[in-house]
Amino acid sequence: MIVTAIYGTEHVGSTVHLARMAIETLQPDEVHELFLPRDFHHMCTGCNACFFAPVACCAPAHAQIAPILDTIDRADVLILASPVYVYHVTGAMKSFLDHFGCRWMLHRPSPSMFTKRALLLTTAAGGGMRRTLQDLQDSMNFWGVGRVVRLGRAIHALTWDTVSPAMRSRLERDVQKACRRLRFDRPVKPRLYVRLMFGFFRRLLPRMNTATDLQYWEAQGWFSGHKPW
Repeated sequence: MIVTAIYGTEHVGSTVHLARMAIETLQPDEVHELFLPRDFHHMCTGCNACFFAPVACCAPAHAQIAPILDTIDRADVLILASPVYVYHVTGAMKSFLDHFGCRWMLHRPSPSMFTKRALLLTTAAGGGMRRTLQDLQDSMNFWGVGRVVRLGRAIHALTWDTVSPAMRSRLERDVQKACRRLRFDRPVKPRLYVRLMFGFFRRLLPRMNTATDLQYWEAQGWFSGHKPW
């Protein structure tokens, strides 16, 4: 098993500890950890190059993003972990996800996503977990990720050092339960929502003048009835 964990902060706080609990539970053969913005600091400028290039990738940030795309595509499990910043994901995580609009279902989703698992994690001292998880969920939905599990917890502390032993034990139990919900006892079949979106965009795309996307879908055989799962 290969796990790629993407953290919305360089600070090794409660959310990163939650993700590392998950990694310890999963016991993967290979782990890749990406800390934002350290490992990806490019800002999307809206140049639209990714939508028209033959490969769905940010041209100005190609040197940074290409190896990240490789680790994402090879992973069996994606862990996206962001602490709550003003009731949403961190700016670094948002900036990172901005670069993957070209991989949304409407454009050129990677076939590997449809049979991939994702674990979305967040912590906060108080509230904001639902909105933060939804920020991450939106990208997972439109990337076409087959199975997604979410976990957000209010830890009632500002630092990991001040999290109570009782809360740490609870978090560990919750993480183990979330990992079980990833269901490694059976192959991934994409969620109904993902399958419905795929069917919708398969009907919509031929009516849109997006030649690069049309060529991609045709090359995948998706207009001919083939599916990426």
